[in-house]
Amino acid sequence: MTGLVIKSLERISTAREIGLAPGDEILSINGSPVPDYLAYRYLIMAEDVTILVRKKEGGLLDIDLEKDEDDDLGIVPPPMKVRCCNNKCVFCFVAQMPRGMRRSLYLKDEDYRHSFLYGNYITLTTLTEQDYQRIIREKLSPLYVSVHTTDEEMRKYLLGNPNAAPVMDGIKRLVDGGITLHTQAVICPGLNDGERLTRTLEDLLPLYPMVASLAVVPIGLTKHRKKLPHIDGFTKEQAGALLDSLEPYRIAARKEHGAGFVYPSDEFYIQAGRKFPKDKEYDGYPQIDNGVGLVRDFLTEFGREKRRLPAGLGKKARVVLVTGMSFAPYLADVAKTVAGKVEGLDVTVLPVVNGLFGESVTVTGLLCGRDIAAALKGVDADAVFVPSVTMRDGDGVFLDDMTPEGLARETGLDIVMVEPTAAGLVDAVKEL
Repeated sequence: MTGLVIKSLERISTAREIGLAPGDEILSINGSPVPDYLAYRYLIMAEDVTILVRKKEGGLLDIDLEKDEDDDLGIVPPPMKVRCCNNKCVFCFVAQMPRGMRRSLYLKDEDYRHSFLYGNYITLTTLTEQDYQRIIREKLSPLYVSVHTTDEEMRKYLLGNPNAAPVMDGIKRLVDGGITLHTQAVICPGLNDGERLTRTLEDLLPLYPMVASLAVVPIGLTKHRKKLPHIDGFTKEQAGALLDSLEPYRIAARKEHGAGFVYPSDEFYIQAGRKFPKDKEYDGYPQIDNGVGLVRDFLTEFGREKRRLPAGLGKKARVVLVTGMSFAPYLADVAKTVAGKVEGLDVTVLPVVNGLFGESVTVTGLLCGRDIAAALKGVDADAVFVPSVTMRDGDGVFLDDMTPEGLARETGLDIVMVEPTAAGLVDAVKEL
């Protein structure tokens, strides 16, 4: 039997008091195995627990413990080994990455545990009978599911997986087991839009509220797309037509359920030149981490946060705001307001063209350090605000491994990493 190895302990913890130490292995709790930290968190939520531990130095230890239901032992686990994707999606962004980047960027995650913990999307194609039983037993809810289409033959083609099980079978089993799902469809023009998208909506909407939302997002195409089927991106007209096709369902869902259910991503509104829905139409932004509602949320938040801007800085200062191409027009309006309210402050928005992935990739989160450095060439500023979303995996480097310190050295400018929110922008201005 293998269990959960303790990496370290919190300084003040129950684990220390009962004699646990780094390197010890928790084998079972109340007779149930502990294969990972997720199982540990589920099993430890009891008032009376019996813990079977294999000590690092050898030997087994039985521990009987009475505690409050919400009390943890204070252990720090090692990272979970990630279950990888076995699909070969025609739209896979990882398959369109440039060579020579760090290994973690090429990881294709297909792990239901990460879906529960971090909101990562899974296709259900690797779930075993044991996995389904565990998800339902431990109430790992909500989960995030990439549906793409409920037309099974088209879905197999999109996933590059002829053995993919019918997605609605998996969805219905999870829903019947009490698991809430947020879903997405990555739309490829001419493949899973049109009538196929309509069918997907009509299959999923009756399962509301257990299927709580459907994000509709466009395929992302980079200049490194090789050995993959040719797929065109959306035109302005196609983006507008897609929005028009979804609106009746949004209206009907809101009338029947009080929520819009289907949420097109920001890219569709930007590309179609349409106004974003009002804040209330995003229903609490259930899909914001999927790029749905980011612009509206930022603008709404800025409407509240701008009152915290100082009347002046007591000095003159020039600030440059780095952003991706798609958000630049909206940020420019915000920058104009900031400069008008803060005496002595000049604010310039710098849209950065994505050289790493190609000009068709316009989101801020996929900008790399060298592209930012190239855009800053010749720029004179007292501070450059760079949104921290450009360092998405949390290890302090941009996608191309350049650090903020390296960017500062290369440009000779003061680089300030800023939270990608209106509050983060206002806080950074106040600290000038």
